[in-house]
Amino acid sequence: MARFRGVLRAGGDRPMRNDPDPVKAHRRALAADPAEAVSWQRLALEAYRAGKGRQALSLFVRAARLHGDGAVLERQIEGVITPALNQAVVLMQNGRVDEAAAVIEPLTEVIAPRGDFAHVLGVLRLVQGRDDEAARFHAASRMEDNGLGVALAGIARHRVDYDVIGTVVIPVHRMEDTIERALDSVLAAVRYHRAASGEVGAQVHVCVVDDASPDDTVARALRWARTHPEQSVAVIANNRNRGAGRTRNAGAAASLGRYLWFLDADDHYLEHHLFLTIQALDAAPEMGFVRTGIVFDGIDAEITQEWRQASENCYPGNLCVRRECHDRIGGFPEEAPFHPAVADDVAYSRALHARFGGLKFSEKTVHYTMRPGNALERQRAEMTGGPPSAERQKPDSRFVAIELLTQRRLYSLATNAIPRPPSPPMDAAVWLEKGKGLIRDRQPEPAVDALVRAAALDPANATVWFELGLAANGLRRDALALRGFQAVASLHPDAGAARFNLASLRFEQGALDPAARHLRDALALRPEHGGSLFLLGRTERRRGQAGIAYRTLSRAVRVEPELGEIRAERAEAALALGRATEAMEHARRALALAPALFDGHTALAGALEALGRPDAALPGWERAIRCNPGRGEAFTRRAVTLLLRRYGPPPLPAPRAETGRRLASTPLGQHGRFGNQLLQYGVLRLYAARHGLTLEVPPWPGRHLYGLDDPLPGPTLPRLPEREVETSVMASLSGAGGEALADHDVTAYFCGDTSFLAPHREAFRGFFTPGPRIRPWTDALTTRLRAAGRTVVALHIRRGDFGWGPFWMAPESWYLRWLDAVWPGLDRPVLYVATDDLRCLSAFAAYRPLSARDLAEPIPGAEFLTDFHVLCEADLVAVSNSSFSFVATMLNRRARSVVRPDKARQALLPYDPWSAPVLL
Repeated sequence: MARFRGVLRAGGDRPMRNDPDPVKAHRRALAADPAEAVSWQRLALEAYRAGKGRQALSLFVRAARLHGDGAVLERQIEGVITPALNQAVVLMQNGRVDEAAAVIEPLTEVIAPRGDFAHVLGVLRLVQGRDDEAARFHAASRMEDNGLGVALAGIARHRVDYDVIGTVVIPVHRMEDTIERALDSVLAAVRYHRAASGEVGAQVHVCVVDDASPDDTVARALRWARTHPEQSVAVIANNRNRGAGRTRNAGAAASLGRYLWFLDADDHYLEHHLFLTIQALDAAPEMGFVRTGIVFDGIDAEITQEWRQASENCYPGNLCVRRECHDRIGGFPEEAPFHPAVADDVAYSRALHARFGGLKFSEKTVHYTMRPGNALERQRAEMTGGPPSAERQKPDSRFVAIELLTQRRLYSLATNAIPRPPSPPMDAAVWLEKGKGLIRDRQPEPAVDALVRAAALDPANATVWFELGLAANGLRRDALALRGFQAVASLHPDAGAARFNLASLRFEQGALDPAARHLRDALALRPEHGGSLFLLGRTERRRGQAGIAYRTLSRAVRVEPELGEIRAERAEAALALGRATEAMEHARRALALAPALFDGHTALAGALEALGRPDAALPGWERAIRCNPGRGEAFTRRAVTLLLRRYGPPPLPAPRAETGRRLASTPLGQHGRFGNQLLQYGVLRLYAARHGLTLEVPPWPGRHLYGLDDPLPGPTLPRLPEREVETSVMASLSGAGGEALADHDVTAYFCGDTSFLAPHREAFRGFFTPGPRIRPWTDALTTRLRAAGRTVVALHIRRGDFGWGPFWMAPESWYLRWLDAVWPGLDRPVLYVATDDLRCLSAFAAYRPLSARDLAEPIPGAEFLTDFHVLCEADLVAVSNSSFSFVATMLNRRARSVVRPDKARQALLPYDPWSAPVLL
């Protein structure tokens, strides 16, 4: 690590006057004029000379806000930061990492790290093992070719290869006809788990173990693995037949991750198997395994209850077991006479059940296939209530031997003949403090694991459940957060805070009825709690109860008169009641309290529109966008206003359907901006068509741009939670049955895996054909684009509202490396850069890039359309981690290559827009 050089200069400041106490003199000057930038700057210099670096930084920043000279600020803060960085580097080199952190961490509370500051912080976090933070600071440093970047890339690659949840072991022998179906079912289950858990990067390894198959089984497994590079697969082989038990043990020995599954190659998983078993064991760390129900091929409806229970308790295919538990019982027995594979699964299960606690779900998640000669086919008659099979009609000395050896195994386990690893601490208080410490260290995932252990050890401890609820909510693990807050409410029924937390979570999930119920319970305990009144008012407004919402919010204003958010919400409630003038006054009061309040600006603009003053409303929408560019409502309302001004009214809305055939999405345009709006609309239109429903949507840009004429929303319909909507709609479009969501108001982002849309791609694309009003503009744009070069390469570089949470930014260097690789082989290529920050064009100057300003006059209200249309038309496309460009590649019919940034590989990688998660 190198040291850094820097100097402290005061810019063009005048020399200070002689004064016995210059600090007091500057403060007197500021008392007379608080906007006197020079005095703030000189106070900062005095703080710096006194060794108060953090205070000096704060004062320099305050002065810069007044004088506006960014260059002076850069020089001054460099003089404060550089010595601190050099000191931290020396401390780290001497192994005093925590002391280094104490030197530079306080500075981050004053200014955002970048450049050398971000680099040193990144190195510090890497040494501390906080890799995600290290990667974030590395990106902020904009330093690509250095040791930190190489180290992070290596760690990321290692994670891709080894950071997996567990391994599915598939023993195979003569299974060429079914191995691909089994592998397909694992991949489908992995995708389902990613979508259902929200963990889009979750990985499950597969280990196929060939037991000396004489047929084409191995070749087919290898072919499948090579055509599915996104799924981690290993294929290993026995050189002679060793039996299923030994083969499973070989796969377990080569496994990765904490869990093991065993799938026979002629059986297959139902898609929710992995999700259900992972969730169960993650939530119950004291349990060693979980079993699920089985679909018995051909005889499932006839099998006797006794046989179902016996089979489900010993068949390995429905089992998920912790790797350490498998190891502690010695795996599947390999001694004679178990070999080759006679009752070894029964002995394994008995040992597992005797040694560890487990869970059992009746839900069927595995399909057990009947094949000539397999166990299910041989025992079919008995399992459906017929006479015993021939092998069970008389005692067999071999089965007696197996029973004796099973008893020997159980005895060995009971007397600790098999060494156990040291047990973890069993004190709930220890795990609670560990969890709190991990939260303070910003390590939420291990914190949740620690708190889950604490809850299992002390389920009556409300503090544990409260901390677990908060931590799980921060990770968007809604089911676990809900369980935590419900436990607190159950343990302390008189605690209003627990009810409020429950309500907040249910509101975020879109479960408005339960949220309202919990809020009323909270208010019964604390009638004057402003937060509960505010959230209840907001909830009731979204439930269509504008009158109740307005009265509740009026109470909230009396309790919390200084909160602009409450006044803005009351303005929205007044607007819903048709009281536009009153809404305008409430909104203005909200903005007087909080001038940068997004909801205040949208409420005021909405009221002005309702009063027939769209031109006066337009600046309000634009101010709201500046306050929060990522929120969709202001973006949509501005776009609709300007498109209406340019083109006049969109096509007349079609009539609404009768009751029983309605499907509304009133939040369309509020949640997500243009790309995600297309995704939401397209998915819901497909779902409505599948079930014979008519989709109702509010005004949004798609009406003008694509000539869409869906009915406007009619009478209020009950709202469903987003998760419930997303799960139901995705399942339906994947071909599953289920009751239609008729006569409901629905919304969801649908940013998970797009595989469920693949069969409907042409219908989806058909919704978004440019309408007659903009077709001449798009045709002219395409003509100019094609005239610029024979091969159009389009990049999407998203900057403005990105850089937080899942909306991370990939550096320009990733795109440049990709361009360097593909450009030489292209026929007369031309580069187009779609971006909301034109400063990034300089990085691609060597390719002489085009941008939106070079091709077309922007359409007011749809300035984004130039970029979007080019992304839909280009021959090669490199997107950002954004639904805007991802959806464009879904609509692109001619692209022969599409790539996206991969955080783990630190590069652009190919993807299939119809079989990939929208956001990574």
